[in-house]
Amino acid sequence: MTTQTQIQIGVEAQRDRFTYHFENPSSANTEFLVPHFFEQSYKADNIWLVGRADYAAAGVKWTTSGGFAPSRDSSATDFDTFFNPDGTVIVSGTTGGASIGSWRVGQRAEIARRPSLGVFTGYRLRVDRSDFQVGHKTVTVNGVLVDALDVTTRETTSSQLHEFLAGVTIPLPVGSRWALTIDAEAAPIALGRLAVQLPDKYPGQNLAFLSKLGTATGQLRLARHAGGWGFALVADGSWSWSYGSANTLDRHVAGLGFLVTR
Repeated sequence: MTTQTQIQIGVEAQRDRFTYHFENPSSANTEFLVPHFFEQSYKADNIWLVGRADYAAAGVKWTTSGGFAPSRDSSATDFDTFFNPDGTVIVSGTTGGASIGSWRVGQRAEIARRPSLGVFTGYRLRVDRSDFQVGHKTVTVNGVLVDALDVTTRETTSSQLHEFLAGVTIPLPVGSRWALTIDAEAAPIALGRLAVQLPDKYPGQNLAFLSKLGTATGQLRLARHAGGWGFALVADGSWSWSYGSANTLDRHVAGLGFLVTR
């Protein structure tokens, strides 16, 4: 294989929203456990520094990619819902600011090639770390507000999304110096992991919750080359689905990027 190594680096603006939903027995004002679920929603919009390398090794075309988004102030919510045996529904939670920083890495390998199509498989990991700030807490009983206050209880969360993916690359030449490429990939086997630390409530404990899901991603890349240098405009989007209703991760991402290539 004679594929030339190509390095790309640039920036990407992302609109990113995700929500975790987990069901587990708990209690609000009873001495015994009752049906309960909690939901955490995050607004993780950010500007990313991204990079990518395409190269050949051992007769295989490889792509290594990564990105980093510095911590920035955004917003998040964290609500618990309890279903007591007498029919009472209690909803308790906070809405407020959160400092969210993210990074991702990925590796994929091309496993088949035709003149107008490449087939690849790979793995990608994305991590989002959030520090909750002062939150406005509300408590409702059967929809009636019974308490509202600001809370400073410390809370840190870490979200991991593991994707085992496969996809296709479709090159569409649009001129001698321009190239249009479509990437379509799916990860029918993906895992979301939410780790929660509440040092004021549970010192030294790391509460972990898992969600089995699938994801799909599409990317449109328009590139221009002039000599050894070039640039690329990238638009992409991804979304997720879950295989049940008890433990889910719902995520929608849309991005626009500009990269310099060599």
